[in-house]
Amino acid sequence: MTGRDETTMHTLVRLTVTAAASLLLTLSGAAPGIAAPVGATAHCTGSGCAGKSPASTGCDRHARTVRRSAETGPLVELRYSSTCRAAWVRVTRARGGDRIEARNKGGACRRKSCYATTVAPGRSSAYTAMVNDKGIKAWGCLHRRNGNVVCTEAY
Repeated sequence: MTGRDETTMHTLVRLTVTAAASLLLTLSGAAPGIAAPVGATAHCTGSGCAGKSPASTGCDRHARTVRRSAETGPLVELRYSSTCRAAWVRVTRARGGDRIEARNKGGACRRKSCYATTVAPGRSSAYTAMVNDKGIKAWGCLHRRNGNVVCTEAY
């Protein structure tokens, strides 16, 4: 092999290794801003999910709605992942400025027992971070801008 051929070969090997590493990071969901692939296992369980996004952890993949508000208008849903043993609240048909909460303990909204988010202006849906639902009852509430509060039953 000539010196030029050897340099070309080293460049090709480096490019191949870099591409393979990038592909592995993307498939593992470890690359920043890349969601875990479909079929991947969840990245948390129970209290380890508290405060985390159901979408970025994979908990949303096999989740189901276990409770929903009975009122007409915005739909408040308590979503539950049996894989993650965690719950969160999703709202649709809401208005910007409405606030939703996912809770798993009574009293004031405290870290790890309550996560809230506000529906962004111009949007009609949102979801909260997760609360632990491993052996604990969870529920969700929508606090409308007009002062009305709509909650799901506990699950």
